[in-house]
Amino acid sequence: MAHAESFITDLKKHQLMVAVRTETPEDAYHAALACVEGGIRFIEITFSVPGADEVIRRLSRDERVAVGAGTVLCVDDARRALSAGASYLVSPNFDEDVVKFTKKEGLVSIPGACTPTEIHRAHTAGGDIIKLFPFVEIGGLGFLKAIRGPMPFVRYLLGGGATLDNLSAYLAADAAGILIGAAIIRRELVAEKDWKSIAGLARGFVRKAAEFSQNKGMTSHAEVNRV
Repeated sequence: MAHAESFITDLKKHQLMVAVRTETPEDAYHAALACVEGGIRFIEITFSVPGADEVIRRLSRDERVAVGAGTVLCVDDARRALSAGASYLVSPNFDEDVVKFTKKEGLVSIPGACTPTEIHRAHTAGGDIIKLFPFVEIGGLGFLKAIRGPMPFVRYLLGGGATLDNLSAYLAADAAGILIGAAIIRRELVAEKDWKSIAGLARGFVRKAAEFSQNKGMTSHAEVNRV
């Protein structure tokens, strides 16, 4: 539980998590490393990547980043992720057995959901953070605002749609975290093995998040002084 609370606090502070989905394990490793160089501190390697567990194993040796497994669809996937050194498991769906296994093994559970019923079931089953997926297609920030009315106690990960242009609106939603994929892990850059450009994109997101946090802090300070 202490690990989960620490993870949630750190993610809330940093806000950004990147999902790495590529066609080869080498591309996944180098793309992830580029994100780390750009300042990203939370990276999930999706199990759609061939040899994803080996990529997780390699990355988990890097103390700069918290490495998780994504697209965890069954307990066998969860078991592989655990043995590879993943510290959190992310799914596009809610599977009670996966959540229970994840929590029993002391990892952070981030199941996916897209309806009020799924969200509540995933939360009560033990999900630490609920990934709203596919976020844009289910209503995006408007859906988040609506679902928080009856369920403000749930921590939400916004799974999809964030770009550098709309990042401020996502940050203003004050969710547990924002999951970014193709906006940083661009297919054409991976094809060209242009890791420097991927690092640059990651750096741009990190910089914008830091500026937002700083401005928010300055605004809060000014409001306190006014009182």
